[in-house]
Formats: sequence, structure tokens, C-alpha cells
Amino acid sequence: MRTTSCAARGRPLAALLFLIAALMLSWAGAVGQSVYVNQTVEWCDDQEVTRRGGEPSLADVALHIEGLGPVNGYPIDCVLIIDVSSTADLSSAKSFAFDLIDRFSDEDRIALVSYATTARLEVPLTYDRTALKTAIADLTVGGKSALGLAMQMARKELLEVGRDDAILVEVMLADGQSNTGLEPSTEGEIAADTGIHIVSVGIGNLINRNLLQSFASETDGLFYRRPSEEALQAIGEKFEVDVAASEIRIDKRLPEGLRFVTASPSPSQVETLSDGSTSVIWRIVELAIGQEITIEMQIEALEAGAWAREADSLLTYADFRGVVGSISIPVANWPPIASFEYDPEEPTTSDTIEFTDLSEDTNDEGEIVAWHWDFGDGNVSLERNPLHRYPEQGMYDVELVVIDDRGAASVAYAAEIVIGNTPPYASFSARRSEPIADVDADVMTADRPRVGVEILLDASGSYDLDDSIVWYLWDFDGDGLVDETTEVPEVAHTFDEPGEHSVVLTVVDKQGAQTATEKKIDVIAPVTTLRTIETGLPDDWTIPSGVVYVTLKLGLNTTLNGLSITETIPMGWTFELIEADGATLRESGGTIEWLFLEKFIPDGVNSQREIRYTLTAPASVGETLQGTIGGKLGSSSPRFALTISGDDRVTATSVLSIPVVISRWDVTAGAIDPHLGETIGFDQIQYAVSLWLSGDAVPNTGNLTIDLAMMQDLIAYWLTGSSVHDPLP
Repeated sequence: MRTTSCAARGRPLAALLFLIAALMLSWAGAVGQSVYVNQTVEWCDDQEVTRRGGEPSLADVALHIEGLGPVNGYPIDCVLIIDVSSTADLSSAKSFAFDLIDRFSDEDRIALVSYATTARLEVPLTYDRTALKTAIADLTVGGKSALGLAMQMARKELLEVGRDDAILVEVMLADGQSNTGLEPSTEGEIAADTGIHIVSVGIGNLINRNLLQSFASETDGLFYRRPSEEALQAIGEKFEVDVAASEIRIDKRLPEGLRFVTASPSPSQVETLSDGSTSVIWRIVELAIGQEITIEMQIEALEAGAWAREADSLLTYADFRGVVGSISIPVANWPPIASFEYDPEEPTTSDTIEFTDLSEDTNDEGEIVAWHWDFGDGNVSLERNPLHRYPEQGMYDVELVVIDDRGAASVAYAAEIVIGNTPPYASFSARRSEPIADVDADVMTADRPRVGVEILLDASGSYDLDDSIVWYLWDFDGDGLVDETTEVPEVAHTFDEPGEHSVVLTVVDKQGAQTATEKKIDVIAPVTTLRTIETGLPDDWTIPSGVVYVTLKLGLNTTLNGLSITETIPMGWTFELIEADGATLRESGGTIEWLFLEKFIPDGVNSQREIRYTLTAPASVGETLQGTIGGKLGSSSPRFALTISGDDRVTATSVLSIPVVISRWDVTAGAIDPHLGETIGFDQIQYAVSLWLSGDAVPNTGNLTIDLAMMQDLIAYWLTGSSVHDPLP
């Protein structure tokens, strides 16, 4: 599906002509500004056998009346009339006007007319409260009182600019005196005829009470002798209107030959007129917005051709402004009801909105055949379920009119769509701030910078669809706090610690909308280290006097001018060097130090170093003895100090399980060797058999002996070649 904004020609033009033609056909309903009425006819099921001329004799007729108006009640178009003549109490008027303005809703519009010797339209009808209050604050006193001219100007503003669905109100802050210009006394009658309510609030000392009260009474308005909280509240309550129409009179006319049978609800009056027709009248006190009333009646045809003579009926009412109106109720096809929904519910300028037609044709055998969408931005569509995008923020009135297969067109169904700001898009990348040596190129990349080396974080890939980005907020450590704010997309930063860093960028557009994005940056340490411990037993356990092999692997990631390493070994354990890999060694008690007296360049030749040594557990450890190895390395150029990572815990124990002892038993030496392996050989199973036969305790097990069940397990480990640390298969 697509939307179209082209001029009507070809197929779109044909559809528009069909729409216009359909609107000119007979309607089954009639629309007033405040009331919608339609009539449907259905032949009675039990009257298939006709009485005369093949026509049905009985019909069920339904009149449907609905109150029309905004869902949330009518908005208000109000003109404030403020007396600034020399006799006016302008201070009180301003104070009351400011308080009154704050009582209006966002849907209401307000204008300002001031008058002294002449009248001025200071502010036309507007939603802008700031402009209105500013204009009021700037009013000054002086001159005569042209009240009539001011009321005429206010009335013209309401009638020429006021909305069709708005309640029209004049709020007059004046003393009622008039000594120049037009005579004001007739304005009340004119306002009443045009549906304008006048609220009079006395301001000053010489109040013309009779005149101000007459305006209020003639226009169903309000009068207050002076400004008060009561007046403010009453004005607010007075014009919170949800009644679409009142004093409704429905006159259903039946021509001679049609007889009224019954109705629900019952009519208030049934009268046979002099021309032989029948007038059936219902009265409804008032009709709320959205309220629906159905009158069902049964009519009998007394002669052939009577149905064709049925004339239009009439509905009269006073609309929401009190203006009397009337609607002719034609006998025709009831038009369909237009309706739609849209998704997303809160669209932005980046969203393509999907409109879904929910219209219904209320005729049993009818169907909707044409759709006309007006998106409120100059674009239209004839699709049933169109797609549309608004590139600019704002409020748009979308209308849908549908036409059924009998040419009846619906009332335009309208929805107010607010297109919001699209939040900006956030993106950034890391890159080097300046070229580096070729030898470092393979080590340091943009996503893996080195400690102490400045990089650039570049957010130029961020953008704002509506306008532009005004702020870049940088959080370099992911702690939720902004570390640096810039107006440009680039920022330089140096990481002081190795490891993975969470960098969060938040971009802010002109309207304050924000979007954040997070990137993980792995910062390389100058030297990567890893300590591994090999004891021959799981979990780095060994036996008393057991030998543990320790390896330190160093990887140089940057140029270093010398390097030192310190290892602290557990108390009671014996150190012995295997390989220093070019380092000078110094041993002091439990502290072992290595010193590299050279310049390291990460060129692949000397960038990897390995130091190996052994630790021998004490000969006597009780049941267990646990120790920790601590290590650090550092340099002064560049200056850093790092903790050596990897294995750091060794444990000596005198109590092992029988399978572990048998698998590590050196038959020739007659002792345990932890590094022998994890499986049981032939000589070891023979040794186990001898212990089973003799009943002697197994060494290093805490005096455990081998019973038949244990012997079965040992044989199974031997024959399957399974590790004694794994379950048997």
C-alpha cells in the first residue's frame, strides 16, 4: 500500500467524482451541527403475504438520534473584554483575568479586546497563554468607554474565527458604563441569536448592574458584581458542556394511507391533520455528546402506493450554543459509519503510520465500496488501509469518509494525531588520535586501545531526523554519571586501567529528547600475565613434600624500558628456580624478585617471556595446609603496576582417596608420585590386590583399607582406562 499526494487525475479523479456524486444522492440520515438523525425501515417478517398491490402492509421503522460533539466535551473560544478607560479598576481586572486564563484547558482558545475611547483587538483567538498574559500585563488606563464597539469587535472575532464545535463566550471585565461609540444595549440580543454567551464581571466602583445583568440573562450567561473565587469557579463549571442539544422535538409525518400503530417509547402527541396526514411527536429534554436514542415504531399501509408517498419528517432542537435549528429526516439509505484506528498510537516523524479502516455499513445487504482519506497535511489517499508518514512534528486532523454501494456517504470520522519528536540516533566509534609505530599496529586496534594511550571517541555517526544534536554526554566508565559534555561529536580520552570498559554516549537534540548507546572497549594492559600451577592432582592439591610446578607467562603489548616481577610464596614452602628467561633473580625469605635489564619491544621476538619455578610442600602438614601465591609486576617507563592473574592457590594434604593413591603409586620407589597420572596400571592394581589380601592400610589415606567393593572399583578403573577423578562408565 502507498499514499498519494498527486493531483486528482485518472483513476484517483474518477474516485473523487464518484465521491462527489455519491454525496449528491439521497441520504438515509441527516446531520445537524449537534444532532445526527437517521431512519431505517424493515418489513415485518410476518407480513410476506401482502394485502394490496404486492406491497407489504406492515413495517418496522426506527429513528436513530445521536448527539454530536467532541468526545471530551466542547472546547471554548473566549474573548476577554477588558475596560481600560479612565474609570476602570485595571489592577483588579488584570488579576482576575490571569486567574481565569489558568482555568481554561489546553483545548481552549482565548482572545483579548481592550477598550477605552476606542476598542482594540489586542490578541486574536490563540492557544498561546504567554502572549495573552503579556498583552494583558501591558494594558494601561486612559480615555472614555466605548463598550458597544468592544462588544461588537469581540462578537466579530468569535463569529469569523471561532470554531464550529466550540462554545462561544465573551467574558467582560467592565463597569458597564459607555459614553462613546456604539450603543451596547442591543449586543445581548445579537449574541443570543448567534449562540454567544456573555459573562459580566463588575470592575470598578460605578457598576451599571442592570446592563451587565441583562447581557447575562439574555445569553444564558453569568453576572457577578465583583471578581471572586466564586465567579472563577462558576465560569469554569458553566461552560463544561457535554450536552449536544436540548429541547429536541421530533415530528414524524405519515401521509394519508399510512397509519401509526405503536411505538417505543410512546410519543407525546399523535394528531391527524387537516390534509389527512398524521403527525407523531416525541420530545427529548436534552441529548449528551455521544448519547444515542432509538425510537422504534410500527406503521401500517392502508392502501397501495402509500409507502411511496412518505414525506420527510422534521427534527428541531437547540444546539450546544442554544441556537435553534432543524433537520429534515429523509426516507433513504442510512449511510455507513466511518471509523478507523492507527498504529503506532504515539507516532513520531520517523514512523510510517498504518491506518486501518474500521468503517461499517449498517444496511444488512450493503457494503462500503469507496474510501477517501484526508491526512490533514495536504495529502489524500483512496486506499482502504493506507500508510502515511508525517515528516514534520505537529497536530494533524485525519478524516475518513466512506461511501456504500448505494451511494450514501458517511459523516467524516476525524481523529487528531499528534506527531512527536523523533529522538536522535546515537552511535560512536573509537579510533587512534594519531598514527602509531608499525610495530604497535598489530597489538593496538581502535576497539582494543592500550592503557595510557589517548584515543578519539567519534560520535559523528549520530544524527537527529527532525533537526540537530546539540549535546554529546560521555560516560567513560559506565557508572551512570556524565564525565564530559561536548557540543562537537569528537572527544579524546585516555584509559588508566586495563580491562573491559563500558563507555556510554547520550545525545540530546534541541527539544531535549535523548538517546543513549553503550560500547564495550577492551583496554590492553602494557603486559599481560598468566600464572599456571601444576600439582598433578585436581584443584592444585599435592601431598606433603610434593613438588608443585609454577609457570609465569608474560606478553608484552607495548614498548617497556625494564620490567620487575615479585612473587610471594606461602610460608613453609620451598622455592627452586627452573628458568628465569633472561631475568636477574633475588630471593629474600618468602619474596622472590626478578629484574629484566633491557628494553622490550612488542615485535614478536622478545615480546613473550616465561619464568618457571617449583614449590615443595612442607614434609608435615597435618591433614591439610593451604597457601596463596601473590604476584605483581611493574615498570617506570611507562609507569604502571599490575597484579599477576591466573592460579594463585596451592594445598597440601596427607589424606587422599584410595583410587587417587593407587593411580599415583610408584611401585619401584614405594611412594606416591602426584605427577604419575590419573589412570591405574597393571603394577598398581597388583599393589592394590596385595593390600586387599593383607588388610594393611593404604598410605596417605588416613589408615583406610581396601574392601571388596573398593577392589571392584579399582579393577574397573584399570580395565576401562578411566580417570580416577571421573565416574566409572
